[in-house]
Formats: sequence, structure tokens, C-alpha cells
Amino acid sequence: MKILLLRGYQRENGFTRKCTDLFVKGLIDSKAEFLEKNVNSLNIKSCMGCYNCWVITPGVCVIKDDMEILLKDILASNIIVFTTPLNAFTTSNCIKNVLDRCLALTKPNFEISPLGTVRNSLRFKDKWPKKLAYIAVGAFKGEENFTALKSMFSLFANAMNMEICGELIRPESYLMQFDLAKPLTVKSIESAFIKAGYELGTYGNISKETQEKAGIPLSPDITYFMKYSNIYWEHASKLGEKSKDLELLRKLVMSDVRILMQEMARSVDPDATSSIKISLQFEFLDKGYSFVIFVEHGKARIIEGKTDNPNLKVITDTDTWAKVFMRQINIRDAVIKKQIKLEGDKYIFTRLDRYFPPPVM
Repeated sequence: MKILLLRGYQRENGFTRKCTDLFVKGLIDSKAEFLEKNVNSLNIKSCMGCYNCWVITPGVCVIKDDMEILLKDILASNIIVFTTPLNAFTTSNCIKNVLDRCLALTKPNFEISPLGTVRNSLRFKDKWPKKLAYIAVGAFKGEENFTALKSMFSLFANAMNMEICGELIRPESYLMQFDLAKPLTVKSIESAFIKAGYELGTYGNISKETQEKAGIPLSPDITYFMKYSNIYWEHASKLGEKSKDLELLRKLVMSDVRILMQEMARSVDPDATSSIKISLQFEFLDKGYSFVIFVEHGKARIIEGKTDNPNLKVITDTDTWAKVFMRQINIRDAVIKKQIKLEGDKYIFTRLDRYFPPPVM
């Protein structure tokens, strides 16, 4: 079994590459025979629609570029795997060029496909790959944004008489870098991409279970997703050219107290707080932010702003609280050094780690 993996992304430090690298790790573990190519680095021009490959030089494209060699690689493969970011709700332009230029491998006469649709017959039926898989990575939340891409690959596979043997769709891709908030979930997603490569290389298919794990949601709902996304791009816009440094951008977003407070409220321990009813007000003087977390019988909700007579008021600055949240400084030491000021029931403060435990690593 020969597998051809076509990397179809432009950004070398993007999340499509990250997911693809994980997939390749699984392929290597499977001991499968595979060839991978970075399509964006190849010289592959757009199809001109001249039909020379049909009527003048059958099976041979008039354009002389790297697609000539890639067509031979395609015909020599049993499975072809495309990896692409979600661009304008479909594939990257370099992958689209490859699909268009496969016209040379078809004939002008029509036939009916197994799906009952009309397609062109294949020129090299005995050599054409039997299966197709793809990895699609995008920032949007929800697979509905990948509908056009999924339909396109389905129609292409049908046109080329191939079976879809794996669909790895990763929405909310940029959230994968914020593993502090949901470390186990991120690890599960990364493991799914590795397992997908192993399954494809070993069995020729990616299981439904593995496909589903690769697409596990990272944000609880669209409200959280939009809020976090807006904060992310707020930092990116302020950085300007420096936003290309994803590690710098990641650190800024990870330490933003607007996100940290939301994550704190979400991490409430239902058992430790099952019998209490309290309100916690946090004031960040350097930014002018205020939040209130209401805890009642194992559940927590958060609002931006202040409340009358909170049980505990925590007054600090955003940098100190970010370091406390990420366990970079001890919370009690911060109080002793007066980096954190407390008003109200200080006993509640001593139990914050129990009420809001850190994410499991």
C-alpha cells in the first residue's frame, strides 16, 4: 500500500502543519510506505481550461511544470491524502490547482457514477488511487463551516472513482495552542491525529471514533468562542508585525484576565461547592476590569462588573493574577507582599484552590 500525502498550506507555523505533523507521526509508526510533498513549494500553475489534454495530447497537460511529476506520483499511489486550511470555506489555492490539473487524467466521454451523477471516465483506471482522505483545519467553530469543502472532496472522489477513507476536520484550530485551559482535551485531539495516521497506514481507513475525537470541541458554546476569538485578535492587532510570533501571541492571550476569569468560573468543583452560596468580586485596577463569580450549590456563573456586598473582594493587578492562575507565584505569598488586597471573608480566599481547582495536566 502506497500513500501520497500532499501538504497544502501556506503558513509554515500554522495549525494545519501542526495537525499534519501529528498525522505523519502516526504514519511513520505504522511502517506504511508513503511519500509526502509540500504542494505550496511546487511550481503548479492554474488549469487553463484549454482541453489540450483531451483532444490534442491525450493525457498530457500543455503546461510544463511540477504537476507533470506529481501526476505520476498520484498514479503510483493507492491512497492520496490532502491537508488544507479552510480558505473561503473550501481548500487552499494550491490544493485546488492540483485538483483542477487532474483533468489530464480523465477522458472527454461521460458516464454515470455509483452515486448516479454524471462524470468523465478515467484515462488510467488501473493506476488511479483507490482511496482519498483529507485533513481540513480552520478557525471557525462548528463543522457546518466545512460543508462546501466536504462536498467538494466527496464529489471529487466520486468523479475519480475513489472511496473516502478518512475525514479529519479540526474546527477552532487556534484554540489548540491554549492547552493550559483544557490540557486533557488538547492531548486527546493530538493523540487522535497520530492515531489517524497509524490507522490509515495500517488498515487503509481511519475509524469513525478517531475522526470524531480529532474534531472534539474546545469551547463550550458560541458565546465563549466569540469572546475568546475577539480577545485573541485584539492582541494580534496590537502586536502588528510581531503577531507572526505565535508563542508571544499565545502568552499574551493566555495571561489575559478576561479569559482567565471565565476559565476560573468554568473550573468550579461541584462537590467542594455543593453546600455553599457565595459571591466573589475581583477588581483589576491596572485595566479597570471587574468581575463577579456567583457560586451556588456546585454551579458558578460570572458577570462583568460589580455587585453589592460580595462575600469576598479581591483587588489586584492583571499581571499578578495571571501568574497566580498559572501557578507561577504562590497566592499566599502575593497576599503577604500586598500584591493582592482582600476585603471580606478571607476564609473563602484560603479555599479558592479547592473551590476552583487547576486543570488536570
